[in-house]
Amino acid sequence: MAKQTFTTGQVLTAAQLTSLQQTAMLGGAASAKTASYTLVAADAGTAISMSSASATTITVNTALFAAGDTVQITNLGAGVCTITAGTATVNTSASLALAQYESGTLDFTSTSAAIFIKGAGATASSGLTFINRTVITAAATTTIDSLFSDTYENYRLEFYCQMGTSGSIPKLNFRYGTTTHSANYNYGFEGTSISGTASNVFNGSGLTSFSLEQVSSGGFATLNLFITRPASSGFLFANGFFNTPYKGITYGGGLQIASAQAWSGIVITTSAGTLTGGVTVYGMAKS
Repeated sequence: MAKQTFTTGQVLTAAQLTSLQQTAMLGGAASAKTASYTLVAADAGTAISMSSASATTITVNTALFAAGDTVQITNLGAGVCTITAGTATVNTSASLALAQYESGTLDFTSTSAAIFIKGAGATASSGLTFINRTVITAAATTTIDSLFSDTYENYRLEFYCQMGTSGSIPKLNFRYGTTTHSANYNYGFEGTSISGTASNVFNGSGLTSFSLEQVSSGGFATLNLFITRPASSGFLFANGFFNTPYKGITYGGGLQIASAQAWSGIVITTSAGTLTGGVTVYGMAKS
């Protein structure tokens, strides 16, 4: 149950006794959330469950809890839930990111600091875990944060779009924190036409973004990238392929960003007009 102050001679109701028992068994009054949430004082002693297909955060601020207070957090959703220090300090020996069906406990050591004790959870032996799905509808810019963390070493990104303006170019930039990185993009892709009779080299160095080929109005482009350890505070490396049916060419190759950062998100833009499509990101189980 939520933390309360009892008085001498107070008679507890059956519901209060049941809730006390639940709390003693490391449970607590259940509070279900479907979007990012900032903790309040009444959350002390409760169990919060997150249910969202997109990435979410739980923010921890100071002057709300006392030393010894706890909050149990479980992520039931497919989107990663990240425990985020607001004005309080949150320490952990593990990760602050909870994948689906992972849980942990915030144990407050003072009014301004807590330790996040993450449960071991089930160890994935192989395969992909869904992280995020974002639908884009006639947008010139789409920013998606909280995609990459040290929960997974590698990621798979799938992007498709339909352009609203002829000759426009879909562009991909990576982000760290709230900053969009726009320098030192190096890539080399080689393409072959559908007929197999022509090839084309698509490359660049020191550019401001990863730009795909131009697409006709109403035309489609697709991109699939395997991203290696984006959250490791190093250069970003990715390889994969993209298709531009407008020119009938499939490209394969690699991308590098020669700047060391803990990469955490992406932004999709277009050189002109808007695009409609979607982005899906999967985490790949650690070896």
